[in-house]
Amino acid sequence: MSRILVATDLHQRAVLYDALVKLASKVKPDAIILGGDFLHGTGLLPYGKTSQLTPTLCAVELHAIEEPLLFVRGNHEDENWFEFRDAWRSLHASAPIRLNGGYAMIGEVGVVGFPCAMGQEEAFSEGEPLGGEHYQYWFKHLLADHGDDARRLWIMHEPPTGTQLSEEGSPVEGNAWWRDAIEEHQPELVVCGHDHTTSIRRGVWQDKIGVTNIINVGQNMDGPLHATLVTDQASGRLQFERLVTA
Repeated sequence: MSRILVATDLHQRAVLYDALVKLASKVKPDAIILGGDFLHGTGLLPYGKTSQLTPTLCAVELHAIEEPLLFVRGNHEDENWFEFRDAWRSLHASAPIRLNGGYAMIGEVGVVGFPCAMGQEEAFSEGEPLGGEHYQYWFKHLLADHGDDARRLWIMHEPPTGTQLSEEGSPVEGNAWWRDAIEEHQPELVVCGHDHTTSIRRGVWQDKIGVTNIINVGQNMDGPLHATLVTDQASGRLQFERLVTA
């Protein structure tokens, strides 16, 4: 049974990084995916009081995690990616694994990491353009190579539009193209973030588009940490559990 821990929107906050390290030690997943904004590119956030780490110290904190980590870009990963990447390389003798319009197989679960349509993506893409912004340019290649495995678990920093998981008409409403992709391909499960407060305020952390389950695990910047554990059951279906930990 595959076990994948997903968290988003850590924003270099020390309390959230510490909580993730502790949660990984407790849950012992097969892999961990950070779904964007694990770094923070525009200074202090306008809410929250806890301290922020540097990109280098973020890499140092994550070094305590034994399981493989994979990274999806959010709108706050920009030039700070280079500092994080270089620190990661010095600790691991290998580069961090990016899912930027890319695919990974974790146990028996195919995972697609969607690019973020906001912010500056040039640093994180590291000279590997997807060939076009719209998902139809790049997803077709993943589908051709991996078939239905590319329709299992999708990680998107921005939520799809039109669900209860983001505030309509706000800067964090999400991406209409991602909703189009879900409606067209009906993946089994989508995990997103970006909108930190709507799910918490409404007390609703999951919704559906067609048969696709959508989860938002956006954060309160001072903790506790919100994450989800995705498991591949014997039935072949993905199950998910909301985890909240200090």
